Amino acid sequence: MKIQTSVRVDNTFYNEAKEVFSKFGLSFGDAVNIFLAKVSMEKTIPFELSIPSKELESRKKNLDDDKNTQVYKTSNELFEDLGI
Repeated sequence: MKIQTSVRVDNTFYNEAKEVFSKFGLSFGDAVNIFLAKVSMEKTIPFELSIPSKELESRKKNLDDDKNTQVYKTSNELFEDLGI
């Protein structure tokens, strides 16, 4: 027996995910059913969930504040700066 349900999803994530699913020949519903089947079989979320570390939070704040950041136009510029 199947049931119908609805979910609210971010439009950008939905559209980008649908593009990926279509490359596998899957509909959005197919992909959701695969996710639910995996959760049901494994009794867990089938990917790692974590809380960002303090270091990651600090780096994100630096990026948001445009502080202690360096932007490179090319990978060669980065490698040169790193002395590689």
